[in-house]
Amino acid sequence: MNPKVTVLVPVFNRERFVDEAIRSVIEQDFDDFELVVVDDGSTDRTPEVLERWRQRDSRVVVVTSPTNQGIPAALNLGLAHARGTYVARLDSDDLMLPRRVAEQVAVLDARSEVVLVSCAFEIVDSAGNHLGTWGESAPHEITAFLLHFINPVGGGQAMFRLAEVLEEGGYAPEYPVSEDYELWVRLRRRGRIEMLPFVGMTRRTHANQSLARWGGVKRAIWIRIMRSSLEPYLRRCVRDDEIAALITVWRFDGSLNRSGIADDVMREAFARFRGEVPDRAVQTCARRRIARQWYAAARNFAARGHPIEAMKYLTRAVRWLITPRTIATA
Repeated sequence: MNPKVTVLVPVFNRERFVDEAIRSVIEQDFDDFELVVVDDGSTDRTPEVLERWRQRDSRVVVVTSPTNQGIPAALNLGLAHARGTYVARLDSDDLMLPRRVAEQVAVLDARSEVVLVSCAFEIVDSAGNHLGTWGESAPHEITAFLLHFINPVGGGQAMFRLAEVLEEGGYAPEYPVSEDYELWVRLRRRGRIEMLPFVGMTRRTHANQSLARWGGVKRAIWIRIMRSSLEPYLRRCVRDDEIAALITVWRFDGSLNRSGIADDVMREAFARFRGEVPDRAVQTCARRRIARQWYAAARNFAARGHPIEAMKYLTRAVRWLITPRTIATA
């Protein structure tokens, strides 16, 4: 019989971390899984670590790429070998915490309308020192709305149905980073996204992460994903200066004099959100989340030594906390 879950882990030159990552999966309080580890052309001792685990536990399946193809290609190779009904993602330098797989399986089993389930994660440095916690539980409607601007779902702590992702064509190879964000934007159109209110993963930060290696193309990728999401939603072309302004709010790039443009686009998007989601409580929750983003951007400008710009963003944060009617006409 096929396993219920495939835990999918791509790995490239992670001899320092991958052993702990695998152990965290093996020690899950859920037994009906296989662990598919895709070795994406590692040149260090990663293959030796993987082979030891393969011999030790029959649930560990090692798939090897002869050359380094990048994360999307490695993930698609893993999907091609996956036998589980559900796929749980994990990165090779992170740790899966207890309950995660069982809790996510329970949601997908009970709710066929859910296409993606995620949770929060704690952040540690390479030595294991706690740096913070990322993620929050939110209704699907808010998560789907925020995906127009940023990835609130995460990546390595998510679980989805294998068949649905294969129907979407898997991960897009043209996105060497933020490949999960791009896939979530597509999956959002198929069903609901559930964010669970618990910490299910430990994420390490270190200098050799893929985001550091691909830093030069991150902005171009964010622009492509944001445009592909926003234009169908707003039913119009989104200008380059509008995208740039939104990146300043949601990615804190420090660019000046863009708050008005970003606010106009976000109000336009929120007006459509209000038309689609009549629940006033959900609308209020969404406005508060947006206000927090403006406040975070204000703090970022203050830290960069731009108090006047910080005050502009703080003012926007306050305005997002006022009534929906005022926002619609301001």
